[in-house]
Amino acid sequence: MKKNILKGVMAAAALTFISFSGAFAQTNDVDHPTRLSVGVGIGVPTKSYMGDVVLAPDLRVQHDLSNRTSLTLTTGYYGFVGGPDGNPQSDLIPLKAGAKFFFGNTFYVQREVGAAFGTRDGAGTAFAWAPSLGYANNKWDLALRYEGFEYKNDVSNGMVAVRLAYAFKRPGK
Repeated sequence: MKKNILKGVMAAAALTFISFSGAFAQTNDVDHPTRLSVGVGIGVPTKSYMGDVVLAPDLRVQHDLSNRTSLTLTTGYYGFVGGPDGNPQSDLIPLKAGAKFFFGNTFYVQREVGAAFGTRDGAGTAFAWAPSLGYANNKWDLALRYEGFEYKNDVSNGMVAVRLAYAFKRPGK
């Protein structure tokens, strides 16, 4: 079941970005409409049973629709370190789609939604949502964010984290 959900989410995300890349390539008024960023986050879980610290490396594709609005697709690995017994419940692999809305030239708010897949047997899949407030220029992105995880059995948890990322320009641009 998890594999089918993951395949469906990945296919939908890929089609969305392919569609938007073609639709806005002719009319985009930004220099580098699509870019890849590599980031690392460090945070604190909101529930103590999840661990003491979260280490969260990620990859993000960002497609600029205009100078003020961008679409994003993010994945990575959330490693929960420590905890009451030194053994966290489960690490997570998120897959989220979102949008960034810039105010001014560099500050933004971002909203993301998607799924977070547990890495241990029986960990399950959670609905993930993440609002962020950040600063970005052509190379660097720094954000403060909250990420919440909601499971089918009404269990919820989350984290508060800081993310620092480096964005790569498209070759030849």
